[in-house]
Amino acid sequence: MGQPWAAGSADGAPARLPLVLTALWAAAVGLELTYVLVLGPGPPPLGPLARALQLALAAFQLLNLLGNVGLFLRSDPSIRGVMLAGRGLGQGWAYCYQCQSQVPPRSGHCSACRVCILRRDHHCRLLGRCVGFRNYRPFLCLLLHAAGVLLHVSVLLGPALSALLRAHTPLHMAALLLLPWLMLLTGRVSLAQFALAFVTDTCVAGALLCGAGLLFHGMLLLRGQTTWEWARGQHSYDLGPCHNLQAALGPRWALVWLWPFLASPLPGDGITFQTTADVGHTAS
Repeated sequence: MGQPWAAGSADGAPARLPLVLTALWAAAVGLELTYVLVLGPGPPPLGPLARALQLALAAFQLLNLLGNVGLFLRSDPSIRGVMLAGRGLGQGWAYCYQCQSQVPPRSGHCSACRVCILRRDHHCRLLGRCVGFRNYRPFLCLLLHAAGVLLHVSVLLGPALSALLRAHTPLHMAALLLLPWLMLLTGRVSLAQFALAFVTDTCVAGALLCGAGLLFHGMLLLRGQTTWEWARGQHSYDLGPCHNLQAALGPRWALVWLWPFLASPLPGDGITFQTTADVGHTAS
């Protein structure tokens, strides 16, 4: 019997505990939103056209969010199943003693996934899988649409939270927004009031974190860097913004943000990468 809550598994499957916790939080957000829309103050007052547009936007965001989550988890960025033997001699490759294999440049071993990752960027703690060559695109799109969904949920919960806050003093309002757990434990708010404040707080915080992550990785994307390379000031793979976008997102890089299943094959194999030195030699 394996450990069901281990950080990673020998077959490369994503860790279960981060997925379970993320799914539970998403379920809590969905239940709170349903409660407010059905039994609470309801959605903000809108006309028929605005309401139809809002429903279309919500469906678009949700489909993109779920589609990119599925693609991210199904895409294995590791060296598992990749033929590497004999390809690394004299090419700047390294040897991983944990995997007992040669690994190409830009790859690294993840102690959580227990395997080397092609073009490793970092390990996503919320989804329990590394971000690498094969799943970088759905990760970026996931950040974009997660921020959009969380902002949308925050707007829908806004009227209910505003009505709750208006019924209390400014000090009580600040404490409820900043310390909802303390207010619940001291009996100052009901469980329903706590749930509304807590879910709204986490949605706003999550949207800000996803937005900040998208801006950071957008900068790395334009520079052709991974997080590891950025931390060490390496710019060996910066071929210019246009080439960097195509290398990470494929030829249809401008459209992949709109639909997760749009075909945009990556030009490389995750093993060899063109460098600025190669471009310089070609130009000369």
